[in-house]
Amino acid sequence: MQLPQDEPWFCLAACVFYNVVCWILVLTAFYPSTHAVRVMVEDDNFAQTWYVFWVLPLVFIFLNLFMIPRYQTTLRTGRVLQGYIVISIALLLLLLLFNAIFLLMATSLNRNARLQQENQLLFLQQQRYENLKAAIEEVRQARHDMRHQLNQISALAETGDLERLKSYLEKNISRIPDLGIHFCENCAADSVIGYYCALAKREGIPFCAKLDLPQTLPIDEINMCLVLSNLLENALEASIRTAPDRRQIKITAYLHAGRLLLIEAENAYDGEIREKDGVFQSSKRKGNGVGIQSIQHIAEKSGGASTFTYQNGAFCAKVMLCG
Repeated sequence: MQLPQDEPWFCLAACVFYNVVCWILVLTAFYPSTHAVRVMVEDDNFAQTWYVFWVLPLVFIFLNLFMIPRYQTTLRTGRVLQGYIVISIALLLLLLLFNAIFLLMATSLNRNARLQQENQLLFLQQQRYENLKAAIEEVRQARHDMRHQLNQISALAETGDLERLKSYLEKNISRIPDLGIHFCENCAADSVIGYYCALAKREGIPFCAKLDLPQTLPIDEINMCLVLSNLLENALEASIRTAPDRRQIKITAYLHAGRLLLIEAENAYDGEIREKDGVFQSSKRKGNGVGIQSIQHIAEKSGGASTFTYQNGAFCAKVMLCG
């Protein structure tokens, strides 16, 4: 038979044991809760998920409050105290189990969401590349036709038929894109820069390009063209929304150490650039900027890097692609 004077000591030991277990569990969960989970809590993709998740700990709090006896003497009846401690610890462990399961589910959802974003990014890159190829092919076709046109002009000049020569020139000049400026030896880069140079001139935007690229590059030309087109597309869109007297686009590209392609683009802008957690937001729609995301993805995939800075109304992008 248990002595009455032993009951306070047993209750004190049980309370100390319960609090020690709780503190051990809290300290164990502190690091993952404040570091590993923080990234997911701040992720916009899971905002609605977290709004639902708070119900779970609230339910466990109510269960714990419901289990607290109204009178302290109830804990000293039979094995109520032991059962109370066991059930409380079981509820705590069950809560941790639910948290772990939810964390695994959220991690899987996060991975799937990022894969969907990457797939969408690759799809947009493919679309842009197809459009770029069409523009490049149009330029190549125009240059190919130029040789035949010059032969026809030479034949008309030899016959001395100036009227037909004049008519022929007027008819064909309008068909030739204004891309006669030669920027570098690399045909792919030269075509991309020439295409956006023509678009900039059409909008009355000063365009300055300095490219020192050989005919053969140690890097993937498709990635280079995608980076150049994304940079110039963003610069062109920003310049169109800028005051005419401040418009300007500059781009430079050259090889470093024989295997690194360094690209720098700069343009003026008006308005506010939105950036959240180091990610630039789109100025045309809600969400992240696809062009900059695409550039970052290509640079990281090649083992390179990219940086984007803006101050005093000037936006500057620097990209390094590795061969």
